[in-house]
Amino acid sequence: MENRDPVTPDVAALAGPLADQELVWEACDFNDDGPPLPGADVSNVECATMKVPRDWLDPDPEVTWDVRISQARNLDPADPEYHTTIITHPGGPYASGLSYSTAVQMYTPQLRPTTNYVSFDQRGLGRSSHADCEYEYDPSDGPTAAAQAIGEACSQDPEVATMTTEQAAYDIDFIRHLLGLETVTYMGYSYGTWLGTWYGSLFSDNIERMVLDSATDSTQESIQVLYNAAHEGRDRQFRLHMLNWIARNDATFGLGTDPEAIWRRYFAATSTPERTLAARYAWNAVNGPVAFSNPIGYPAAGSLVVSIIAEAEAAAESVVPVESAARIIDQVDLPDHLIVAAHNRLAGLAAASHEEPGKPIRGTFDYVIEFTACTDGQWTQGLDYWEKFHERTAPLAPLSEQFGLLVTPTCAFWPTDSKMPTPDDSFPQTIVLQSELDSMTPFEQGRAAGTGLPNTSLIAVDNESIHGVFPYGTVEVDRPVIDFLLGGNRPAQTIVAAGKPLPLEQVTYESWAPLDANAEHAAEPPLFTDPTRVAPPR
Repeated sequence: MENRDPVTPDVAALAGPLADQELVWEACDFNDDGPPLPGADVSNVECATMKVPRDWLDPDPEVTWDVRISQARNLDPADPEYHTTIITHPGGPYASGLSYSTAVQMYTPQLRPTTNYVSFDQRGLGRSSHADCEYEYDPSDGPTAAAQAIGEACSQDPEVATMTTEQAAYDIDFIRHLLGLETVTYMGYSYGTWLGTWYGSLFSDNIERMVLDSATDSTQESIQVLYNAAHEGRDRQFRLHMLNWIARNDATFGLGTDPEAIWRRYFAATSTPERTLAARYAWNAVNGPVAFSNPIGYPAAGSLVVSIIAEAEAAAESVVPVESAARIIDQVDLPDHLIVAAHNRLAGLAAASHEEPGKPIRGTFDYVIEFTACTDGQWTQGLDYWEKFHERTAPLAPLSEQFGLLVTPTCAFWPTDSKMPTPDDSFPQTIVLQSELDSMTPFEQGRAAGTGLPNTSLIAVDNESIHGVFPYGTVEVDRPVIDFLLGGNRPAQTIVAAGKPLPLEQVTYESWAPLDANAEHAAEPPLFTDPTRVAPPR
C-alpha cells in the first residue's frame, strides 16, 4: 500500500452521489447475536441503513455495501445544550454492534443530557452487507489444510478484500458526514481500539477525542502481535489470578491453599489426549472461557476446575471424552437450566467434526474477525514460523494449548500489502484503559498503546482481569473518563488505579506485582505468587 497523503480523506467527495443520501430512520430490529443489554433504554433509539462505496480506495457509487446504524438520540445537534455524538464499537468483530449505542448510553448517564450515541453493524456482520468465499481441501493433507485453503481462497476474493478495518474506518467517518456533524467522539473496546487507532490516524480532523478500552498494541503494523501474546496472557491470568483466588477460597472449592499445587493437580488431571479433550469440551460447553473476560464468571470456572480434577482422580478404567465431559458438566455448580444448555452445546461440539481422509471438504467462510485480522497488516507466512512458535509457546501456555488455540492461523496463508497508517502529532486526544491481568488484550498491549500513541494517557487498573474496563464503578477510574468526555483535559500523567475485590472477597489481593507510577512491573511475571498478600493501598 502506498504512503497516504496526510490530508484527511474527504468521504463526501469519495462517495459522490452517495453523499447526498438521506437516512431513513425506523424502529430497530436487533439481531439475536447482539441484543440490547438488560435494562438498556431503547425508547430514543432508531435505526437506518446507509449505502457506502464497497471499496473506499477505488469508489464506485454503483457498487455499494449496506451498513446498518443505530442512534440513541437525546437532542438535536443544533440545540445549544448539545455537546457531542459518541460513535461506539464493542470489539470482535464477530457479532452485531447495532445495539451498542444503548449500552454506552446506559453506562454514561452523566453524559446523556448533552450527548447522542451511535453504533453500527460493521460491514460483514449483523444487518449490514456480508461477504464470503468458497474453499476446498482434503483433510489427508494435514491439520493445516483447512487454514491454508481458506487463506489462499479468501485472500483472492474481491468482496472479502473490502472487509477490512481501513474500510470500516471510512464507514465511520461517512456516518459522521450523513449525520451532518463536523466532529464526533469515538469509544472502542478491544478490537475497537485497533479500529479506533486506524480511524484516528486517517480522520483526526473529524474527531474530538477518543477512549480506547482494553487496547491492542496499535503501535504495531500487524495485529498478529496481539494474537501471539494472548496465549500467554490467558495462562498468566489462570495461573496468577484465578488459581490464587481458588486457593484463597479453599472453604468453597476444597483444592487446598497452594496455587502451584492446584495448577500441577489440574494439569495432571488433563495429561492424556482423552482427558485434555474432555476438559476442552467441558470448558466450552459451560462457557467457562467467559471468566477470562470478566471475573464475575470465576465461581463457575472454579467449580469447573474442581469437577475436572475430581473426574480424573475418580480413576475410571477408560476415558471416552464426551462421556467424561458430560460427568464433569453435571458436577459444575450452575443452575439446572444452564446445565441443560451445556449438555446441548456438548452434543454439538462432539458432533462438529467427522472428516473422512481422501474425501474433499468444501465450505463457505464468512468470519469477519479473520477477514480483518488477516488484511490489516502482514502476518508471518507459511508453516515453519508457526510450528516453531507453537513449540515455544506450549510450555508457557498449557491452558491455551489445552483449549486447542495453538493452531496455525488462516492469516499464515493470506498475503497482504496493507498496514495501519502511523499515527502522528495530529492524533486525537485519547485515553487508554487497561487491566493488569486481561487475557484477551494482555497488559503489555494496552500499556504500549497508552504510552506509545501520540496525545494519549493511560489508566491502568492493578490486580484486575476484566476485559472492558469502563465503567469500572470506582471514582479513580471513571471520573477522569467522564470529565474527559465532558470536554475536560485528559490526565496529565499515567493513572494506576486499585482493582476491586474478586467475588466472595472483601479486599483486593496482589496477584502479580504492584505497578509503579508509570504502570510498569519491576520484573518479568513470576510463575506463582503468594495468594494471601493483600494489595497495598493506592
